[in-house]
Amino acid sequence: MNNLLKRKFADGQIVADMSLLFVAIVWGSSYLATKIILIDYEVFPFLFIRFAFTVIILLFFTWKSLKNATMGTWITGIILGLFLAGIFTSETWGINFTTSSNAGFLISLTIIFTPLVESIVSRSRLRLGILFAVLLSVVGTGLLTLKQGYQFNIGDLLIIVAALLRAIQMTFTQKLTFGKEMDSGALTTIQLSIVAIIMAFVSVFVNGLESITLDKSLLFWSLTFYLAVFGTLLAFYIQLVMIRKTSPTRVGLLMGTEPIFATLFAILLGGENLSIQGWIGGFLIVIATYYGRYVELKYRTKVVNSEV
Repeated sequence: MNNLLKRKFADGQIVADMSLLFVAIVWGSSYLATKIILIDYEVFPFLFIRFAFTVIILLFFTWKSLKNATMGTWITGIILGLFLAGIFTSETWGINFTTSSNAGFLISLTIIFTPLVESIVSRSRLRLGILFAVLLSVVGTGLLTLKQGYQFNIGDLLIIVAALLRAIQMTFTQKLTFGKEMDSGALTTIQLSIVAIIMAFVSVFVNGLESITLDKSLLFWSLTFYLAVFGTLLAFYIQLVMIRKTSPTRVGLLMGTEPIFATLFAILLGGENLSIQGWIGGFLIVIATYYGRYVELKYRTKVVNSEV
């Protein structure tokens, strides 16, 4: 009986691990997909269509939850949606000006920025291990981004800003939702709707009303469908369901492969080149994020055990 339970758990964990690895692959490929779209289309109209398309699909599954959502859920969703709009604006503009491989590596700095933001918000001392991870990530970022006489690309800077905004959003998400009963589907729909609304207004203001048109190429719609369905809806669903069937360590290990896949897609399909210096810098960032996850997990486990 025990062997049967162990086998079922192992099978469930394998499915969870493979699903999370699939998410890392999809997110890794999203940088190249976005970069291809931006060759012929403006940033804000693209973001509006992407998120409007995502929300329309999501409403089929969440409209009842949205109808019964509390005022607290709406307020929280609007606040987090504003953060999300800033994240995707910075990230998408960044991808437009830098390489897909750089974007994939630099966005993973979110893992390093999150404990930094948390320590500032909670006014607590930063752990020594996190400081080491920060130092390592700074060295890696320098090797990856500073090239040809130490020129710093504006696209790299925008991706770093997006990573910082992600960390701020994660910190405030925890603060705004901790101990409160909120429907995840409704909260997600509200956030994505805010992004779509903001991008609609900005598109009209910056690019004109004619920029919001459905007269797009088959490639545009194919990649937008891929980003909306696989990169957003399916990815978030898998994370929500499968994270409960495996350990936080394994989740961090699997999701941490995203920049590696971003680089592979960029080189194999996007025709990009990464120098030896770039590879070293990228891997230092990956090592820093893995170590940062390890330090945080060890600290949180210690806190939980002490409370018990």
